[in-house]
Amino acid sequence: MTIRQQLTTISLSNSQLSDVETWPPGEGVAMRPGITAWLAAFALVLTLVFPVAVQAGWPEHTVKLIVTFPPGSGNDAAARIFADGLSRKWGKPVVVEDRPGAEGTIGMGAFLSSQDDHTLLYTVAGSVTVAPLLIDHLTYDVDRDLVPIAATTAIVLTLAVSSDLPIRSIPNLIDAVRSNPGKYAWASGPSLPRYVFAAFLKRNGLSMNFVGYRDASQPQVDLGEGRIQVLVTSLTASSSPVQTGKAHFLAVMNPTRSAALPDLQTARELGHPELEIDGLAGIFAGTMISAELRSRIAADVAAICQEPEARRKLEAAGHNVLGGTADELKAGIAKQRAWLSEVSGIIDVKNAQ
Repeated sequence: MTIRQQLTTISLSNSQLSDVETWPPGEGVAMRPGITAWLAAFALVLTLVFPVAVQAGWPEHTVKLIVTFPPGSGNDAAARIFADGLSRKWGKPVVVEDRPGAEGTIGMGAFLSSQDDHTLLYTVAGSVTVAPLLIDHLTYDVDRDLVPIAATTAIVLTLAVSSDLPIRSIPNLIDAVRSNPGKYAWASGPSLPRYVFAAFLKRNGLSMNFVGYRDASQPQVDLGEGRIQVLVTSLTASSSPVQTGKAHFLAVMNPTRSAALPDLQTARELGHPELEIDGLAGIFAGTMISAELRSRIAADVAAICQEPEARRKLEAAGHNVLGGTADELKAGIAKQRAWLSEVSGIIDVKNAQ
């Protein structure tokens, strides 16, 4: 039964409305006791039935999932796995729309301009924590306009070095760079990986040359050819030279090990917690989506996180799978903000190198 049919079924008929008269006669606008009780029951039915009906009927049409990363990227791949799973659960298409660039603000702007209950946002915590530090006069307030729904994955971040150097550990790396100030070059993924390694160099009094790239595929080529010696980025964006033996990993930079590389220790396990950072990603909603609907979406995301096939695909794509809860996403954002506050006292985040 549609919402309109339910409302029609419980609406007042003309004959019932005719019973609404003064009671007792001639004394104001009070209604007959029976009609008063009937209207109270009608109001109760509206408050109980209408929200449930709206939630049960959602989605009514295609859901758009705006992703703040380019097609083919690790987070885009993860978003598509979740979109496919949600489409199967909801019985309606979930279409991914990539809007990359400008620390996530392009996608964020496109999402917030939609302002409907059939548009969701897939982005990393850095889009929430970093953008306000880098861009003056944002047209939106991340705390006011965005509502965290569910944590999805943490993209695995790695520290890789060229095999041209006799470096097999983080202490080896520190010694080599300290002995050759300004000789070696490094590159990184945007924002958080860049900040963590720039702060690491500053903390240890080390000097390396930062190389920036427009083409995200070029750094791993240059690492394999020895044009740069260190690459700090996602597992998928650094794996090619490692697979050919031209580079190797020193550490996973996430708080937990990678499911794809279970034997590779984390930076914290190796005694260097200053190299730890998390590539937390999740799904967000706008303020138009009700708390009940947000909970339903989160439950569906959490269910996908537990599906063996979805986990296999996500881990193979270089992700650690999270629990799919709003609290996990909120806690990750808060932790990242605290970390950025500390790092901002060490380096200039607008010009980290």
